[in-house]
Amino acid sequence: MKIPVGISNRHVHLSREHLDILFGKGYELTKIKDLRQKGQFAAEETIDIEGPKGKISHVRILGPERNKTQVEISKTDGYVLGVNPPMRDSGDLAETPGITIIGPRGQVMLQEGLIIAARHIHMNETDAAKIGVKDNEHVSVRVDGERSLILEKVLCRVHPSFVLEFHIDTDEGNAAGLKNSDVVEIIQVDSYHQLEVVEERQILLFNCGSSSIKYKLYRMPNKQLLASGVIEHIKKEEYGQHLLQIAQDMQLYRIDAIAHRIVHGGEEFAQSIIIDERVKAAIKKLTPFAPLHNPVNLLGIEWTEKLFPNLPQVAIFDTAFHQTMPPSSFIYPIPYEYYTNYKIRKYGFHGSSHRYVMERAEVMLEMPKEKLRLISCHIGNGVSLTAIRYGISYDTTMGFTPISGVSMGTRSGNIDPGIIPYLAEIEGTDVHGVVENILNKKSGLLGISGKSNDIRDILQGIREGDERCKLAIDVFTKRIQAYIGQYLARLHGVDGIIFTAGIGENSAEIRERICAGFEHAGVVIDQHANHRATGERFISTPFSPVKVMVIPTNEELIMARDAYQLVTQMISV
Repeated sequence: MKIPVGISNRHVHLSREHLDILFGKGYELTKIKDLRQKGQFAAEETIDIEGPKGKISHVRILGPERNKTQVEISKTDGYVLGVNPPMRDSGDLAETPGITIIGPRGQVMLQEGLIIAARHIHMNETDAAKIGVKDNEHVSVRVDGERSLILEKVLCRVHPSFVLEFHIDTDEGNAAGLKNSDVVEIIQVDSYHQLEVVEERQILLFNCGSSSIKYKLYRMPNKQLLASGVIEHIKKEEYGQHLLQIAQDMQLYRIDAIAHRIVHGGEEFAQSIIIDERVKAAIKKLTPFAPLHNPVNLLGIEWTEKLFPNLPQVAIFDTAFHQTMPPSSFIYPIPYEYYTNYKIRKYGFHGSSHRYVMERAEVMLEMPKEKLRLISCHIGNGVSLTAIRYGISYDTTMGFTPISGVSMGTRSGNIDPGIIPYLAEIEGTDVHGVVENILNKKSGLLGISGKSNDIRDILQGIREGDERCKLAIDVFTKRIQAYIGQYLARLHGVDGIIFTAGIGENSAEIRERICAGFEHAGVVIDQHANHRATGERFISTPFSPVKVMVIPTNEELIMARDAYQLVTQMISV
């Protein structure tokens, strides 16, 4: 049986008596995040704990209040504090050592209640019946990966309100190489026989573009990539034969569901959805908003319905994440009737990417997204920035189409609309010709430099003294800076700035150019982390008020996760 992991950092549960002493009589905890177990939450408040040898500050309080105060630490924490607490189940506090708890209004000399929590699994009665265990019985858990191991004597805690989750502390999590939301397997103590409760599903993802098909096969929920491929330079009439070939290649695997990336979901779709006839009709209706993409997205759906009959299919929309924007962010200053009658407004794109990096920033900053203000910079050949306010998209740079916003690889971004008919007259074309052939394919870095849309070629041109390459980079970075400045104002400051996608993840020089000038706003870059380190990381100094992060994006994982959750819910109904 596969079970999600929850890593428990040091924390404290307070009684009403001790909460009054530490924070003042009648004080109520402030919830910042619901925990997975029903009714439990992380509070905004923290306390300090002090032992014979040392002190640990900012220990999180978990709510609600309990009858007895309980402090849970790791073995490593015990060395810091100079204490040796026993390993106990939660609530089993008899003959345990005490600790000093220090709050803003007072302190408590706790006589008993300090423990190292025994590793345990929360489960409800249905899960327990499937596994064949009762409350307070033990199982073993197997961890796969580079630090594979078997953890024995794992306590089963059964209650109707419990949600299935394996809890270990940070010492055990680090030893096993685990992090939150990873999965482990419950095995029988005697025979190490695997039990199935959380079912694996294999999700085949399709990204059918205007001239390419990208596909990946994931095993969920453990996020294992099983197969992938890209077919390029495809004509519309060739889609069927290429999808047929992919279907034949996938016969080696079990496929449980299909997920499709859909470029434009309009106002109709604010989240991913199981595809039915109504959904297909809505995607077709939105073709005028994305004429190059929605028709081939729909074509991919229709072909996979034939090739994978009876499998659930899921639509994941690029625009869905931005449907939380307020009207002040998405309404254009044109006659309002064009919005009400024709839905002309800002929609935004790269939604799955911005959503993924937001969730990773939540983990890196150790703060729930509902408390964070972030600016996500997706910088690749296509570029979009998103202001994220408390876990939702508040504003974004791309608009009605992906051409708008900042300067990009071949796209112009925002320009004076009066230029368009003038270019049409010069080039002897129409408005559509200007938009598609000039603003979409020949502008941005390519248009200004006259050299390339590849940032590496442009930066090399600067080193060789090419003034047009220098100008292209100046325009590129200064327009991104302008939107960061705007979003700093709209969000009333930010907690973090994220760089992602090809350029954002890999070009230290572009990141440095963009961040230059924001020192007054609290951005202080660590040059070593920016230029020499790799992967997911902070590139701001430890004392930088605004944390700057590089987070490699994974839009496909968002697709696989959404599809897994929707299909699992559908089957369980």
